Amino acid sequence: MTKQIRALARGLAVVNAIDSASGPVSLGELYHATGIDRATILRILATLEQAGWVYRGMGDKRYRLTYRLHDLGEHVSVHDAVAQVAAPFLEQLQEELVWPSDIAIYDGQGMAIIETSRRRTAIVLNREVVGYRPSMLKSAMGRAYLGFCDERRLGAILDRLKQQEGEEGRLASDGGYIRRLRERVQQRGYAQRDPSVFPLPSASEEEFDAIAVPVVVMGDVQACLSLVWIKSAHAGEEGVEARFASRLRESAEALATAFRDHQLY
Repeated sequence: MTKQIRALARGLAVVNAIDSASGPVSLGELYHATGIDRATILRILATLEQAGWVYRGMGDKRYRLTYRLHDLGEHVSVHDAVAQVAAPFLEQLQEELVWPSDIAIYDGQGMAIIETSRRRTAIVLNREVVGYRPSMLKSAMGRAYLGFCDERRLGAILDRLKQQEGEEGRLASDGGYIRRLRERVQQRGYAQRDPSVFPLPSASEEEFDAIAVPVVVMGDVQACLSLVWIKSAHAGEEGVEARFASRLRESAEALATAFRDHQLY
């Protein structure tokens, strides 16, 4: 009987555990799933990550298989692939502008944040945002998507929102509001968060602002990229929003090229 290569068997056990999970997994979950000690799992994960087979999210610090394994397992999420490709762009934005960025996709139910650079900043902002669903009509991300999506997608989204109770449903039924929103976003090239909407919970009492731009591939909005900052940090400083928006658009264009290269559209 041919002897088993123990290190390889352990590595495959970790890959199989990630593939079998219902979503991204933590180190502790991998330990319970495989029975391999944590130090060994960390070495395996480091090896797999360096080889490009496993990706660790910046926002949630959990592990998932990369887009390279799409052909090897049906449980590889396209959303995880998008998050992996976007991560270096979020990281670069945070290094240049100090403030964190998020990326979100529209998944048929609404916008969903799939990656963030918030954990990389010392600024006190809510860092547990992966999976959060911002408002379609009040958040910068939702507005950016609505501002640049095609008419058919817009109609489908508004039809769904009209079924909701409260202000979101009322605004979705207001044709004038929607028209003005789209015109404003298209004219500026970016969307701004409605200041009346409550931001994500934070340990800080400071007031935040946020803008977002679309990531457009082949004429279709594939994702939205946002930047969040504390207003008081730039009080009295002219042109801050325009400067941030310009840099965000540059990053969105580069990200769109990366999406095309990886066929994520």
